[in-house]
Amino acid sequence: MKLLSDFDGVWTNPAEEADAVRRYFVREAIRLAGVDEERGEREFADLRATVMASPQEYGWCVEGRLTAYVDEDPFCLPNTIGAFLGRSEDPQHRLYREAILAAGHASTEAFANHCFFEATSAFRKERPPALVPRACEVLETLMEAGIELVIVSNSPPEKIEGWFEDVGAHLDHDHFRICGQAGKHELGDDTTVFDVGERSVRIDRPRYRCVLEEEAPDLVVGDVFSLDLALPCWLRREGLGGAPRMTILHRQPHTPSWVMGLAKSGPVDRVIDGIAELVPIVRGHG
Repeated sequence: MKLLSDFDGVWTNPAEEADAVRRYFVREAIRLAGVDEERGEREFADLRATVMASPQEYGWCVEGRLTAYVDEDPFCLPNTIGAFLGRSEDPQHRLYREAILAAGHASTEAFANHCFFEATSAFRKERPPALVPRACEVLETLMEAGIELVIVSNSPPEKIEGWFEDVGAHLDHDHFRICGQAGKHELGDDTTVFDVGERSVRIDRPRYRCVLEEEAPDLVVGDVFSLDLALPCWLRREGLGGAPRMTILHRQPHTPSWVMGLAKSGPVDRVIDGIAELVPIVRGHG
């Protein structure tokens, strides 16, 4: 039995780290633009309200193409605002954009990515691992049961392994592997979309598809539908290689209603509220 799992938002509580990324992004943009802090905070609060008011229109963009919606994951917010700043003709937004580009960033999207890596690196150095309660226990239970667990995440592998080791987890590498910086967000040229009710998700994600085809997992679990589950669900619907037998959504407080609806009508098979719920599921599908 092989379980392919996301990391952030499944094995971790993402809220605090995601907020650290947002705050770093805002502070850096304000600093580069030379704007008064109070004014800048107010302007970025307005930007946040704008994109969150129409989440079906905004999200994390890669080279101008939407890869995940802003309401799916708090980590998407800085990237979403970065993409918005890159297109807006509002004079104040242009001020931020021009300051970001003048600082040497290739684009406002690239600036958002830079802030993500800087902020998450600092977070790892300053804070204890943000693993969920019982993470170590569940990990070891799965390995002892002979489950092959493959963590596939956009986070770097040293973060994932380091956090588990910091809480004393014994990593049995015969049953545990990490595929970090997996590029789940990276899009290919094919414009095929997976229509799921209110939203459409691009499913040409070459790097993630390669992982799925190579691993051929039995189960896939993740918390962000567009990044973690859309491609596995689509592969299964189309009867293609790499499709799992089951897809599992890890619900978060921010999980939007349109994603929850996919568990009622398909294509998501199960919803869990904590990783301990994985143990009986995988045992029942062994």
